[in-house]
Amino acid sequence: MNMYAAAVLLVCAALQACSNGVPNNPYSEADSEGLTGQTLYTAFTDRPKHLDPAQSYTSDEADFTYQIYEPLFQYHYLKRPYELVPLTAQAMPEPRYFDAEGKELPPETPAEQVAQSVYTIGIKRGVLYQPHPAFARSVTGDWLYHKLGEQAAEFTSPFDFQETGTRELVADDYVYEIKRLASSRIVSPIFGHMAEYIVGLKELSHQLQAEDEAARTALQQSGKAFKAGGLGAAGAADLPWQDLRAYPLEGAKALNDYTLELRIKGKYPQFVYWLAMPFFAPIPWEADRFYSQPGLQDNNVSLDWWPVGTGPYYLSENDPNSKMVLSRNPNFRGEVYPSAGMAHDFENGLLADAGKPIPFIDRVVFTREKEAIPYWNKFLQGYYDSSGVSSDTYDQAIKTARDGDTALTPEMEQKGIRLESALATSLYYLGFNWLDAQVGGSADPAQAQRNRFLRQAIAIAVDWEEYSQIFTNGRAVPAHGPVVPGLFGYEEGEAGWNTQVYNIEQGKPVRKPLAEARALLAQAGYPNGTNPATGKPLVLALDTTGAVVRATRPGSIGTASSFPN
Repeated sequence: MNMYAAAVLLVCAALQACSNGVPNNPYSEADSEGLTGQTLYTAFTDRPKHLDPAQSYTSDEADFTYQIYEPLFQYHYLKRPYELVPLTAQAMPEPRYFDAEGKELPPETPAEQVAQSVYTIGIKRGVLYQPHPAFARSVTGDWLYHKLGEQAAEFTSPFDFQETGTRELVADDYVYEIKRLASSRIVSPIFGHMAEYIVGLKELSHQLQAEDEAARTALQQSGKAFKAGGLGAAGAADLPWQDLRAYPLEGAKALNDYTLELRIKGKYPQFVYWLAMPFFAPIPWEADRFYSQPGLQDNNVSLDWWPVGTGPYYLSENDPNSKMVLSRNPNFRGEVYPSAGMAHDFENGLLADAGKPIPFIDRVVFTREKEAIPYWNKFLQGYYDSSGVSSDTYDQAIKTARDGDTALTPEMEQKGIRLESALATSLYYLGFNWLDAQVGGSADPAQAQRNRFLRQAIAIAVDWEEYSQIFTNGRAVPAHGPVVPGLFGYEEGEAGWNTQVYNIEQGKPVRKPLAEARALLAQAGYPNGTNPATGKPLVLALDTTGAVVRATRPGSIGTASSFPN
């Protein structure tokens, strides 16, 4: 198997301050009127389909959801390999393990003996939600906007409401979101997987779906008009609000306002990493109740369109076909920029702001750009503060030295542009079909060895270095294993080099010559690429797919891409 990790280059310019003193500022005074602080201007290409954390699962949506919602954990901004650290949690939890009779087991107990794992997680105090009409109350304590009736159709965004409110984050908000994963009114992409682990989640789903079906039947029998539909919000528009607080879930409980207990089946160390994703962000029941009103849903006033979170920003404008704006959450509790990182972070300036309160930016303006060239040209004109470098613009922006080092072209340097590069945690590879008699496994040891020689010959012959130079302007790094830099388990230096494919020369890995691949091909039984018994050439089918991971047909080699969480 040959593979490579893609490298990403990012070009950044200085932030556009909201002032009239910038001589080449492409934004008018009207754009900056009434604004203070700094604004980051950037772009997005694909419109977000879901901003509801129970449904959102794309990188385009993550640009927004991770700024608005706060799961229990996050990744340290600078440390590599990526390190999971508390976000709203007080500390990283240590799971406790129990057998089928409920007896607690030692931490080192083998997975097959563990019936349940229990995570007890403390929640930070004083975390507040963004101002929102869902929390607004009258002077007597009544909810102002939870029963709008026909008046709901008059509102087109949460900012149409005169009053707002907030409240403190509590453990029950995390429980509420986990229950939402089981709702038939929400199609969550992780429900099937989580139902195999979170105790009681699958049973809760059956209960909620049965009640929804009963409610639809009651509507039909009453003769009331309603929107027919199956799973998802479209099929639940006329159903009464389903208050998930009323449904117990053994796998997710609030022991008190600041203590959350999660119970999963078996021993699943990966579970804690799921808790760093927006799927497990807190959702206040008040927001669910507020957005459940039919008139609001008809106007896209919904959680999927207008998120409610505790993060550093809230969505202040939402036109996904044109422009989306994140503004600083005035209720954000505040964090500080990390004071620890990697070995070269200080000299690279990444620790210059250590200890300072974040976020640094007051407003982020996203403009939709469907094509790379207009995006790049507008970046050069000052409309955007950052831009990736595509293959079409690479030669204009980057000069490559003979030793492979890259730097900005003089034209870019004169514009005050800064070059930043990072290695993406993405992996592209060729995979062998293990069921194929020629390249896969075999019960016959002699045949298995011949197939191994063939795979090794192919791994040497497929030149990823040359591929990168031709198709990615040299921006890809040939990988030596399935774990890419930045992830736990990656081995730096010679210890991690693939000596089946590379020779070590002067302390560097150098791809083995084709002569060695030809020798392996002969050992596999195909000298010069032919079968001596038949005189016919070796023929292998190469399947390609646009899916993330897919099994290929028998008798083939397949390509796929994998994106670690």
